[in-house]
Amino acid sequence: MRFLSVFVVAASAIVSTLSQTIELGYPTDGAVLKVEQNFNAQVILPYSMASCIDVGIALALNSCTNGVCPQPAQELGSVLYAGPWNPTILKPGVGFYQNFTLQLSEYQPIGQAIFTLTHFCLAGAGPVPYLEYRNASVTIA
Repeated sequence: MRFLSVFVVAASAIVSTLSQTIELGYPTDGAVLKVEQNFNAQVILPYSMASCIDVGIALALNSCTNGVCPQPAQELGSVLYAGPWNPTILKPGVGFYQNFTLQLSEYQPIGQAIFTLTHFCLAGAGPVPYLEYRNASVTIA
């Protein structure tokens, strides 16, 4: 029983440490994205002491219905990018970033939507799989 308690505490520490492994620089909440126009999504990797081997990311957009947006862990919607990423230095001491030029399909419904960054990496010395999401509530025009 004592081993289980130590394991739970260690797992909680790893998750809380990794909770800041990636950020969505753009789009931000309230951004307006236009159908058939390019926009740059920005993914930021802050400096961290956590060990995480990047596997890849996905950038997706999902429409909301009657003000309710799907949970990213259940449904991502239209995937705009999926694959590796190769961030470069943002600012010394701050972290790294990469911009992705994306375009919304002409068939993307107009209105409220959720833009999701999904990040998958292998964390720790074990390592263990780690999946996280960052979201922005956007408007499609």
